[in-house]
Amino acid sequence: MFLTNLLVKNILKTLEKNGFEAYLVGGAVRDYLLNRKTNDFDIATNALPSDLVKIFGSPLKQIEYGSYNFKQKGLNIDITTYRIEHNYNNRHPKISYSQNLLLDAKRRDFTINAIYLSKNNSKIDPYNGIEDLKNKKIVCIGNPLEKLVEDPLRILRAIRFASLLNFTIDENLSKAIFAKKNELLTLSKERIKKELDTIFLANGFELLKYYELDKTLDLNFDNLVYVSDLAGLWAQVKTHTNYPLEKEVKNSIKIITNTINCGTIRPYDIYKHGLYLNYVCAQILKISKKQIDTIYHKMPIKSSKDLKVNGKIVLMITNCENHEIKEILNEIEEMILAGELKNNRKQIIKYLERRKAYATTRDIS
Repeated sequence: MFLTNLLVKNILKTLEKNGFEAYLVGGAVRDYLLNRKTNDFDIATNALPSDLVKIFGSPLKQIEYGSYNFKQKGLNIDITTYRIEHNYNNRHPKISYSQNLLLDAKRRDFTINAIYLSKNNSKIDPYNGIEDLKNKKIVCIGNPLEKLVEDPLRILRAIRFASLLNFTIDENLSKAIFAKKNELLTLSKERIKKELDTIFLANGFELLKYYELDKTLDLNFDNLVYVSDLAGLWAQVKTHTNYPLEKEVKNSIKIITNTINCGTIRPYDIYKHGLYLNYVCAQILKISKKQIDTIYHKMPIKSSKDLKVNGKIVLMITNCENHEIKEILNEIEEMILAGELKNNRKQIIKYLERRKAYATTRDIS
């Protein structure tokens, strides 16, 4: 835990030695009190950004919103000056720095994220967040209607925390989510998608549906089978909205979608795409992992290295164009995995010779 982490503790000590207040706050404290591990640490202080630069040197990342960020020893640490936020425009509120911890706490979203912890484990809990942690409840700081209009992303953050922690959402906040859910449409697709990723992985689909956010955000996930893979979840979600997906996720979604639409998993699918993605597909198709393992162990080839011929042999025998080599090799692999051809050098060469003869005859005719 961070109280025994010398790096984090030394930062708190260093700030105090330089005459400033310093507390851990937010997710790190929440997770600590819930006995959950974390690598992200937020430190709140009355030291100004210019003071932080003098104490710790210039950061690699530009200071934004009074937040001094650095990564070290696998930890992500943000040191942020106490601040007041106002004049929201759903993205970039105007901020002013403060020397008052209570004003800093007031601008936070939920009570469980506004617990401050000193290096000596003393707590400042202005909104009874510890009590809400005990009661497993997500409670908004201030007027929920106003807070959700200030930044509608707080709607999805409430869903995220409730899903991750298995907490309930306070009645007043719940009513505000119903009333203000359309405010989500003012947000960028990037911000929404980032929250949805975490909600999906936390299996928050029921909460999204309960608050009718599936309709608001154009998400159809009826009959979805939960898997612990993000691409596997997005592959089952139907939407006309262009949510920005990473290239790797897009590629995985395409593979998973094609496989589940096929309704079965072939040896060639495992050969081309590996075991992991096919385990995901199997879970969606309600095929046991044992069945996939059995198919895998019976496969005569498991990678291109196992093939008894290579591109040079294909080119030499078929006299094909260079761009056709890969296509012919894929064809051979598929036939071997389907049991139509043995992975035997002589047999494959005979097949290539027949293939060439057929192609020549076809060209003449």
